[in-house]
Amino acid sequence: MRLAILWLFSGWLILGTRMRAWGQELGQDLLISELGNRQDELNTRRLASAISYITGKYIASRINTLVVRQSCLECPYELVQRQRQLIDQVLQNLAPDLSVLLHWGTSEEATLWDYTLFVVNNHNIFKSQVLAFPDEFLEREFFCVVVVTELQSASTVELTVGRIVSLNLRLKFVNVVVVAQLEDGLVAIYSYKIFKENCIPGITVQRINHFDRITGEPLENMSDLYPVRHGDLGDCSLRVAANHLPPHLIHKRHGERRPNGTEPMFIPAQDLSGIDWDLLQLLAKALHFRIDLFVPTETSQIFGEGNVSGCFAQLADGSAAIAIGGLSGSDKRRWLFSKSTVYHQSHFVMVVRRDRYLGRFGPLILPFRGKVWGMIIAILVLAVLSTCCLRSRLGHKHRLENVLLVGVGNPIPTRRLPGKGLLRYMLATWLLLTLVLRCAYQARLFDVLRLSHHRPLPEDLGGLISENYTLMSNGYHEFYPLALTHRLGESFSARFERLQGADPGQRLTTISLMSNLAYWNHQHRNTSRLTFVRQPIYVYQLVIYFPRRFFLRPALDRKIKQLLSAGVMAHIERRYLQYVDKPDVEANDRSLLPRITGKIMAGAYRFHGLVLVLATGVFLLEFLSRRWDGRLRRWMEWVQQP
Repeated sequence: MRLAILWLFSGWLILGTRMRAWGQELGQDLLISELGNRQDELNTRRLASAISYITGKYIASRINTLVVRQSCLECPYELVQRQRQLIDQVLQNLAPDLSVLLHWGTSEEATLWDYTLFVVNNHNIFKSQVLAFPDEFLEREFFCVVVVTELQSASTVELTVGRIVSLNLRLKFVNVVVVAQLEDGLVAIYSYKIFKENCIPGITVQRINHFDRITGEPLENMSDLYPVRHGDLGDCSLRVAANHLPPHLIHKRHGERRPNGTEPMFIPAQDLSGIDWDLLQLLAKALHFRIDLFVPTETSQIFGEGNVSGCFAQLADGSAAIAIGGLSGSDKRRWLFSKSTVYHQSHFVMVVRRDRYLGRFGPLILPFRGKVWGMIIAILVLAVLSTCCLRSRLGHKHRLENVLLVGVGNPIPTRRLPGKGLLRYMLATWLLLTLVLRCAYQARLFDVLRLSHHRPLPEDLGGLISENYTLMSNGYHEFYPLALTHRLGESFSARFERLQGADPGQRLTTISLMSNLAYWNHQHRNTSRLTFVRQPIYVYQLVIYFPRRFFLRPALDRKIKQLLSAGVMAHIERRYLQYVDKPDVEANDRSLLPRITGKIMAGAYRFHGLVLVLATGVFLLEFLSRRWDGRLRRWMEWVQQP
């Protein structure tokens, strides 16, 4: 019995000892787990506070709706719970300032928004996000913040950020920042640069800010959440394909023989000028990149999907990053590439040649035609006949010679002046009449000589088509019949020369920018006979072209808009288009010049009439003095008596 009691007591002692040991181990585990949960909650609050600060300061001021996309496939329960707590705390902090749209659909049904917050476990989960960009959103600029919920070590965080940025660049999300939390609880924001050291293609991950563990405030000043948005390329070079089109891009040595006629030629900066070149230099200075400019040998056109040439071919094969030089943004196939905002506009017109229809002496006959010449001849014949009829009574020796001398505007010697009243009256009348006619003739002759008289030209596109003008162009256009189009792979200047040297009766036309034609006429102002049809085809909008969804397009767009609003582009345009204010192509437009008409000679007509009245009065007094000499003298004396 005692042995049984002793055995039971020793068993209870052993059991109690084991129970106390097990209880101590359980308490330690509970304490450790409780401390771990509190640390996880603290890290989650730190991360949520950083995200709330970022979205509230840099996103809420730009938009009113933020899309939140969460993904955590095959994650442990603790990580799923961490993401839920993170999103809940972010929603609570952003509720009064920003609307939040939670996306719960599949990735294929994703709606594109300007700002999207991705909450993912790691880069592999982010890689599963499938986002499609429709063509109508091609020119929009998107922004995203990627939050990595897994704790990162100092050795793996840059690798994770680099992979996420690479995935974003493939999706054409250029404006991206990654928020990651290190194992010690530090929350940091990471961005990237486009190039590596020594301008090697690639990306360089950089930490742009981090948050205090206690206050949750950022420790560095940050003006913008997306530094890559400013487009600082660190003085690295970009290859630019240029289309020679004066005055927008002028290559001073254009047309020289090249060592290889098929390869684009590198152009030094001192050989370039023009509106587009000055704009490109300003953009390079603002975004800190160097220009490697090449001019293709062929013309730059888009003929169809996948069928491009010149600068567009270099953009398509990736050998150029920018294409510039009078390129149109109104082409219907422009969706094949990205384009900048419009920085200049010019009219697209049909160019024709002016042909003279008067000979060398035609302007001498043109001032007076028809009835005017008939009246002049009639007056001359009447003067000759009157002189012949009165020769016996007047006794004038040089009657016909004097009439001819006066008719051609020459004076009569004093000794040949008639000495009797009637002939003097007739001569004075004829002198005044010839003076008026001579002034009118000189005015009309000046009007003829200052204006070149050419054959009538069509006034619109329909007139060109109805008169069977052949269009010389690099391609076929919808606005002109195919049968009347002659396709030539030549530049604008070559087509201008061909049109200038065509046969007199040949009806040719070509297309050009108004500024390009005005520049060509200004350069050939002594020989050019080219003008344009007054009705333009359409307004030509000049833009810069990039590869599809190019990362620099938004930054260049913002800088171009700043230059436009500041008046810098207007100053550049005035420098190269000063001759377009009064272009040579409009120098012979009669509608823009004041006409010399009969109203201008109204003063001469009034003076002629007054002199005729005075001459008639003098003639009557002389006639009366011969008939009633005594009576008239006595009347004059009576009038003069005091």
